[in-house]
Amino acid sequence: MPSANAAAPPLPTPTPDELDDLIYFSRVGDLDSLKEVVTNLCATHSCPPSVIVASAIDVDEDGLGSQSSLLHYPAANGNLEIVKYILGLLTPSDALGSSVGATTADKSAPSLVNHKNVNGNTPLHWAGMNGHLEVVKALVGAGADPGIANAAGRDAVFESEISAKEGASECAEWMLKECEGLEKGVGVGHEEGEAAQEDVDSMGQEEASTSENGTAHTATAEKAT
Repeated sequence: MPSANAAAPPLPTPTPDELDDLIYFSRVGDLDSLKEVVTNLCATHSCPPSVIVASAIDVDEDGLGSQSSLLHYPAANGNLEIVKYILGLLTPSDALGSSVGATTADKSAPSLVNHKNVNGNTPLHWAGMNGHLEVVKALVGAGADPGIANAAGRDAVFESEISAKEGASECAEWMLKECEGLEKGVGVGHEEGEAAQEDVDSMGQEEASTSENGTAHTATAEKAT
């Protein structure tokens, strides 16, 4: 029987191609392909889906990258179907999640809903800034904390309030009304919210292309800063 002080098993490390596939399909909203990749990786690494999702952070070979989780991309795009699928994977079974032998990733997987990227933004920041109210509701329902501040000192409510995106103000209003303990957004003032708007605009729209034989794919990602 494993000791309570035993080191947690190392996380599975997706290859660059596997990570690219996970990120790509979560970005463009290809649910069937995303499910297939997750299923295959679970078989390869003999681990539950929550561990695969927990290990799929956008980091390059130099340890840099956006550091976004798989939730960030569909949250930014307003893809509720993908968001709900990933949230469902982040709930480990009671038996596994509480066992001594459970991996660190499996125990901490639910906390990924509040994972910060390199600029301190959570999936909720991205969803709110882009005006995706149903995604905001799903994230908050799964434990997303609207009071978390990003690297600029702004929480999801404040970012939503100063965003010029359609629906963003409704996201802020909903969070203030429905989330306990919130009275107003928290953030450092910016002139007319220009900095936040640049963050939102930098996401742009996803563009996907395939090679002539249809076997390769590339994507221009929406990445908030």
